[in-house]
Amino acid sequence: MLFLIDVTFNFTTLGDKAQQLVRAEWDEEERLLAQGQFVGIWRKANSMGTMFILDMPNHEALASQLRAMPLYPYFTRIEATPLIAHPNFPQFARGATFHEKPDSKPKPDSNLFLLDVRIEYLRAGDKMNDWVKAEWRVSEEMIEKRQLVGIWRRANALGTFVLWNLPNAEAVGNQIRAMPLYPTFTDVTVTPLVMHPNFPQFARPAEHHEKPAA
Repeated sequence: MLFLIDVTFNFTTLGDKAQQLVRAEWDEEERLLAQGQFVGIWRKANSMGTMFILDMPNHEALASQLRAMPLYPYFTRIEATPLIAHPNFPQFARGATFHEKPDSKPKPDSNLFLLDVRIEYLRAGDKMNDWVKAEWRVSEEMIEKRQLVGIWRRANALGTFVLWNLPNAEAVGNQIRAMPLYPTFTDVTVTPLVMHPNFPQFARPAEHHEKPAA
């Protein structure tokens, strides 16, 4: 099961334990990555926490894992959202298979924006199939332009999360309005993110479209 975890905490509260705790947190995340359970992680641009995606067997395993994180005592808010793989972009639902060490490659851009898009598909009426296919084509075009970093469906079927690499908030707004399903959007929340210093690979836009299995 995939879960998007939105964690809020203030780094300044770590005091003189900051370096030790952050290093321990990274070690635990590297362990999860080695087990194929780590799908992505990013820092919030406001420096007030992180957002990450885990692949865990069930809710109990997720709760146990969160309590095991070294920084858990300093979390002031945790929100977990169940996700499923996007049917047209399955590659983004799999755990990473390697740890790209920092500074091993040129750093990717950190103009990242995570969009929580709430969708009422019934608004599309008999146009839904055409609009959905057109939406997928736009996302495929964004891969070609090196603008799509990830996309996942909400498990409750009420929308999607997308991670874009775009120059600025104005470009994000323009892209939102250009999406074929835009008339069905009921709410869009945009969270600016930046590359995680220990996991730069998750900030890199996809280089290809992995077609879903027939």
